Amino acid sequence: MRHTTDEALLRFLGDRPHLLLTRGEDRYVLGVPELAAAVGELPGVAAGASRTFQPGDALKVAQREALWAVSKAAESGRAVVHYGDDGAGRWLPDDPAVLSALVDHVLGDVLRYDESHDSRLLVSARTWMERDRRTETAAAALHIHPNTLAYRLRRFGELSDRDLTSTGALAEVWLAIQAAGALGLTD
Repeated sequence: MRHTTDEALLRFLGDRPHLLLTRGEDRYVLGVPELAAAVGELPGVAAGASRTFQPGDALKVAQREALWAVSKAAESGRAVVHYGDDGAGRWLPDDPAVLSALVDHVLGDVLRYDESHDSRLLVSARTWMERDRRTETAAAALHIHPNTLAYRLRRFGELSDRDLTSTGALAEVWLAIQAAGALGLTD
């Protein structure tokens, strides 16, 4: 959960059974599934809900799912997003090792290039894809010139060895971007 304080959250939760954990700016509320909808009523909050997990299940998986969902909530302006609400999430495996392998295989060179050059190629490609490959709209969202976006997309294609005009490559890149988001590798 983001964009709220411990005090506001505790006041809101009141007597509802829950466990509140804080890590950095993020707050994790463990409780019954109905809490997610209730938390969405907090003004300005961005919340993400993992799938329901059973006692003994790894909290790391639930945390990863919640982080993915809260990032989607913040991006979309929705108060609450549940993990798997979008179609892409259903196609991704649950195993973080498999997700990491997919990200490294498809996006590894792009991520390393972005890291060493502060080039924002991955963000540019993701923004372009999220806006249905509309260059003008994506460039405006990124606050860059459309020619700059076109250059970044060409560079992304070169580094990833993926032709973004190919449907198969586009699908592979999109799933890898979603996997990177699920692992918390994208902003």
